[in-house]
Amino acid sequence: MELQYYFKRIINSKIKLGVILLIFLLPIIDIIFMLKDIHMGGSVIAPDLASFLSSTLFNGAQIFFLWYLPIYFLILTADDCIEDYHTGYKNILVSKFGKKKYFAINILKGFIFAFVAVFLSFILNLIMTNIIFSGGTYYLENENILELLQNGLIINIAYILFVSFLSGIVSMGAVAVSMFLHNRYIVYPIVFILWYIPSSGTKSIILAMQPFTEYSIIELLPTVLLVIGINIAAVISSYVKVIKYDKI
Repeated sequence: MELQYYFKRIINSKIKLGVILLIFLLPIIDIIFMLKDIHMGGSVIAPDLASFLSSTLFNGAQIFFLWYLPIYFLILTADDCIEDYHTGYKNILVSKFGKKKYFAINILKGFIFAFVAVFLSFILNLIMTNIIFSGGTYYLENENILELLQNGLIINIAYILFVSFLSGIVSMGAVAVSMFLHNRYIVYPIVFILWYIPSSGTKSIILAMQPFTEYSIIELLPTVLLVIGINIAAVISSYVKVIKYDKI
């Protein structure tokens, strides 16, 4: 019931609905640019390389999504906590559920809504690309990639699940920071910086979210664990602060 309440808040918010729409639109924009490239004489890319995460045609849609990933979830799942604090509605919710349940519901909300939104968007994109680019034969001339493409569909699905999971973890961290600090001018930059740091290195988290690159997921595992660790630490720190020190 509590998650239904937060779901209703999302569908009643034009800004939050706009974020969800953007999450679904960016993969479609990616397809449009690939079709435009084909129309201008480009080769028809193989379906496994046409999916949003594995797209080989740089058009900015994929990068825009991956680089600004935390911003979507700050708006979609974390901003409620800041708003409720400033309006005083947080006190009503805490009185109704208790501190522990209030915290758990918001963290769970952060993970589930982010995971579902990203998963549904990317699965829809995978279905569309396999239909639209069916019969495409253009591959990158890379032996490692050609070997991976023998199981291209399975790898794409695995990466969609992985990126959806990672989105849920990042969303949880964003919710946790928002419950800890309650100030948009501080929360938004902090959450973005925590994402920017592992995104800017040679073995970037962005590369870990893209199949068919020169790096294997094993090579990028330390960066993945860093991102998960940062966000789990944010959740634990926020839990201690909310449960022990917040007053109604």
